[in-house]
This record gives sequence, C-alpha cells and structure tokens, in this order.
Amino acid sequence: MFDPVSVLLLLLAGGVAGFLAGFFGVGGGIILVPILLLYFKSIGVWSSLYTHMALGTSLLIVIFASMTSAYEYSKNKHVIWKAVLFIGAASVVGAALGSYMAGGLRGPTLQKIFAAVVLVAASRLLSESKKGKDEGEPNLFPPSLAGIGIVVGLVSSLAGVGGGVFAIPMTYYFMRFPLKKALGTSSATIVITGFASTVGYIITGWGAIGLPPHTLGYVDYYHAIPIIVGTLPSAKFGAMVAHRTNPDRLQKFYGVFLVVIAAKMFFF
Repeated sequence: MFDPVSVLLLLLAGGVAGFLAGFFGVGGGIILVPILLLYFKSIGVWSSLYTHMALGTSLLIVIFASMTSAYEYSKNKHVIWKAVLFIGAASVVGAALGSYMAGGLRGPTLQKIFAAVVLVAASRLLSESKKGKDEGEPNLFPPSLAGIGIVVGLVSSLAGVGGGVFAIPMTYYFMRFPLKKALGTSSATIVITGFASTVGYIITGWGAIGLPPHTLGYVDYYHAIPIIVGTLPSAKFGAMVAHRTNPDRLQKFYGVFLVVIAAKMFFF
C-alpha cells in the first residue's frame, strides 16, 4: 500500500513531468526517468532491475501525458496528422528493435545512452540562430518521415522517453516544421511510440527474477498510477502556456532544459 508521503511525491512528480510534456512537446520521460530511478532505489528494487523498470514505467506514463498535451496542441491546430501517421507507424519498428536491445544492456549503459541522446538534441537547439523557420511549408515526404520514425522509436525504447527529444529537432531542422507544429506533432506521435515501447519492455522483462509485485515485465503499473493522475491536468496547462510563448524563447528554454537533464544523468 502507498503511504501518504509517497502518494504526494508521486503526484508532484507527475505534475512536473506533465507540465514539461505539454510545454516542450515531449512525453515527460526526460524528467520521469531520473525520478523513477531514485524512487525505485529508495524502495529497495534490485540494482540489476531498477534502471530497466524506470525506463519501462516512464514509457507507460508518457502515453497518458502525451495524449493530454496532444489534445491541446490539436485544438490550436499545431498537429500535422499526416506526419503523425508516418512517423508513428515507423516508430513501432524502431521501438521493437530498441526494446530487444535494451533487455541485454546493463543499467548504467542505458543511463549513458539516455544522457547522450538528450545532449545531442540540446546542443543543436542552443546553437541554432533565428532563421524564420515558422514561415516555411513543412516537408511531408513519406520516406523521410518514416526514417525519422525509426530513429525516434529506437531512441524511445533505449532511453525510456517518448522520443520527442529527437522527433522535435529532426522535424524542425530537416523537415522545416514550424516549432510549435513540431511540438504538437511530437506529442501526438509519442502516444504511438510510447505504447509500442511499453509493450516491448513488458515482453523483454516478462519473468525476470527479482521483479517486485504489481509489475508487467519491467513496467510497474502500480506506482505509475499516482504519477499519471498528476500528469493529466498539468500537461494540459503546459500546452496552453506553450501556445502563448514566443517560438525563439521556447526553443532556448527547451535547449537549456535538456542540458540540465543530460548533465544529471551523466553523473547520476
């Protein structure tokens, strides 16, 4: 059973992750993974399991946070649904491959992969100058979108995130998506990618020795519940704030945010 302090902390974690998911168009996994690592350590989960469980459980939560933020972005016409279809479908392939690979990697290796992915995305955003990208027509060439989807799915399952940390820079730089449309499209795509990656962690972790109760493979659905409850209202609020934020300022906020998260994970 949960004690009141644990419930409050998990709700708070969900609130923070949900706001960031809505504001930055990511699934929230980049903040959830470090939090879940600390939490699973604190409740005595085996060291050989807690990283995989943090990644798998994060992916489950990401699905719900992204559904809420995608709805808000869609209301403001910031979701390109054709791109969601191609990127999302291809991401399932990448997620299946990544989940299989993750099952054979040690926890510290997965943490370093997570940090490296985030740092690459941050460096591109912070080094970019204003180029008026919001004025161009987005490139919707299906093979290119599918290629992005495979990369996003692979990153998602290896790093325990929805894939937005790569989907946003790739659609923004290479496909000429306006930033807010890149954020909204990412949110909607993450629902598909997160689901596929979660299933992968359930399958690869099924029957693993030492798993605590209330888990499906590497996914701890029991402790995910209060976090999910916390994400739903805050993800909606985050998306509303992003809609009212200057795109260039939003880009810099996002880049700094990613640097902080990457540094935390490298030295965790």
